[in-house]
Amino acid sequence: MTNKIQRNVFLLGNPNSGKTSLFNAVTGERRRVGNWPGVTVQKLEGTAKTETANLTICDLPGTYSLTPATPEEEVVLKTIDEAVTGCIVNVVDIANFERNLFLTTQLIELGIRPVVSLNCFDSFTRAGGSIDLQKFSTFTGTTPFPTVARTGEGTQNLVEFIGKPELTCIDDSTSCLSLPQVWLDAAEEALNLKNLKWISATPAQRYGALVDLIKLQPEQVVPELIEIRQNLAKKLSEGRDNPVKTTNLACELASDRYRRIESLIASCAIVPGKNIPAWQEKLDRVLTHRFLGLPVFAMMMAWVFWTTFSVGEIPMGWMESLVEWLSDFVQVNMQEGLIRELLVGGIINGVGGVIIFIPNILILFFWIALLEDSGYMSRAAFIMDRMMNSIGLHGRAFIPMIMGLGCNVPAVLATRIIDNRFQRLLTMLLIPLVTCAARLPVLVLLCGTFFPENPSTWMFTLFFVNLLVLIFLGQTTSMLFRTTENSPFLLEMPPYRLPTPSSVFHMLYEKAAHFIEKAGTVILAGAIIIWVLSVFPREVPLSFDYESELTRLRSNEATVETTEKIAMLTRQREIEQMEGRYMARLGKFIHPVMEPLGFSWRETVSLIPGFLAKESVVSTLSVLYLPYSDNLGDAMRKTGMTPLTAFVFMMFTLLYIPCIATLGVIWRESGSMRFTVLSLLVYFAIAYIVSYVTLKVGAILQTSPNLAWFEGLVIITVALAAGWYLLRTFIVTISGSRCKSCSSCSSCPSRGKSDCSGG
Repeated sequence: MTNKIQRNVFLLGNPNSGKTSLFNAVTGERRRVGNWPGVTVQKLEGTAKTETANLTICDLPGTYSLTPATPEEEVVLKTIDEAVTGCIVNVVDIANFERNLFLTTQLIELGIRPVVSLNCFDSFTRAGGSIDLQKFSTFTGTTPFPTVARTGEGTQNLVEFIGKPELTCIDDSTSCLSLPQVWLDAAEEALNLKNLKWISATPAQRYGALVDLIKLQPEQVVPELIEIRQNLAKKLSEGRDNPVKTTNLACELASDRYRRIESLIASCAIVPGKNIPAWQEKLDRVLTHRFLGLPVFAMMMAWVFWTTFSVGEIPMGWMESLVEWLSDFVQVNMQEGLIRELLVGGIINGVGGVIIFIPNILILFFWIALLEDSGYMSRAAFIMDRMMNSIGLHGRAFIPMIMGLGCNVPAVLATRIIDNRFQRLLTMLLIPLVTCAARLPVLVLLCGTFFPENPSTWMFTLFFVNLLVLIFLGQTTSMLFRTTENSPFLLEMPPYRLPTPSSVFHMLYEKAAHFIEKAGTVILAGAIIIWVLSVFPREVPLSFDYESELTRLRSNEATVETTEKIAMLTRQREIEQMEGRYMARLGKFIHPVMEPLGFSWRETVSLIPGFLAKESVVSTLSVLYLPYSDNLGDAMRKTGMTPLTAFVFMMFTLLYIPCIATLGVIWRESGSMRFTVLSLLVYFAIAYIVSYVTLKVGAILQTSPNLAWFEGLVIITVALAAGWYLLRTFIVTISGSRCKSCSSCSSCPSRGKSDCSGG
């Protein structure tokens, strides 16, 4: 057909109901799917086509109800009026039928008749459940479709239905889940106060009327509304021994909804009991144990790091050989000149020095994908809840932090799932201290070079110290500024599932593509800039006439000794030339700041492009150390880097300022330039202090007799005082953005909300 209709379709459902999986199945996209609330924290859009329609599919954030207790639920509520102009597909996890129908009931109360996707239908029937779809449709006034979004089963029928030209998504016909007449009459009266009618009001206006009935505080209610609430409570009390109070109207409405849901399920479905397999209960006793859970999680992460090195070493060697072959090929087949130098010294060595770590990164994300898809990450969030509480947060903050292992940018965006502003800002502050994949090349390079016998142990040690710093910063902030009570942490505990090969493959493909894309853009640009600064000015005063001596040697008979001497002189000339170029001048200018940490000017310079992308640290080192050796690790050892300074450099790289993309997102999400600037100062101060202390402690452990104790003590004291001052200033910035009366004002929007407090 040439004249296809255009329709917007909105997917709405509980977290972990399979909503994003349905989005992927319908649109063919590969969005990330996780077993916790808040993976989707913004609207995602894709397209689908049928014979009669072009569909724009919008995946709304997961929400347990329309009550805007979190930013993700606010997105849903703000979109509801737009959604009813198209088509709403309510994704219901039928394996958790009663709880998921709470949101369905709220939609039907507002006059919305969604298309219902009864998802996870295979698990439901396998457990002995059954449902009469015709009765369900008749009793609710909706059209249900059994689906298995994970495999795509049933999704084609759903797409064909929502693509029909005559489809309507709003129907005011009676449903067993509709708002009872006594509530409807009260809502009508509340709307009349605003000169509105229920029949002509939008869903958002109808929802607002219900909120007026059950949620406003007495001092905010107009006299007419107080009378409506009192009359409603009186009517609800008829025939009861205990009268309903106006303060209990929210809980009364929630209880009434569940009574209607129970009646619906009893009339059209057989819901199996929660028969959790015995093996799963036993496994959960260990994985979520109060004392054993955290060590088990630590051992899993240690295994991940070990395999990242041991398994990744072989393909990493292949990648190194490929880069070396390509470099040799260009040198042999191109004439000497700037173009060849750019290709070899800038692009191949710069970008190639990062590309070789792709196998290690893919191994890391392979294990993360398995842990996510199997359902273990929800258990990890559960066991981390106690540690999060110790730093003024709760388990919900663990979700964006674990996402930070991949990239800090989406992790900062994921803080939208935290409703308390102070906790959200604190989580934003802590996320850049989580080691993202971009820092992994630095760790793999230096751990493998300077700790070849047990690189995974040293990497795990770095992560552990990094975690201690994160906890210390969070606890210090929490002690200096007491937060208000936490909102409830509602976490879905999914059943254990066998990860699907397609899901794991698509995650690895996405990460590899993202890494290669960055290598071909930001890292390539950075490598070229570093190369330009490393080869200009072309004329550098030399201490020796290398050219004449090389000409003389080449004219002699070719022997092994002559060849070695030519190679040595050529390398010495390149080193001396490097020392006189712009990059060396820049490095030596700022080197005094970093010299107390034991860094050379090359390590100091490499940290600058790391602000653009952390992978650029390795590409910069590859360019700067090229004159010393073809092997970066050998070159660093030859120039005096020791295992201790390598460890300190890795520690500093883990903790110092985040990349510019993360910084931009922090600025946007916090809405405060002062917060962002102070965050940068805090990160640098922490990285400097921790690195300096590590260097001094390492020197003591190496039994250095010449350690300047007094000088070290003075520097550490001054650094700690400066860090403490920055932290106090930072906390004042956070506190200035919050309500001054949070501890006593029950109407403050930052206070926690329960399920019973909303409409």
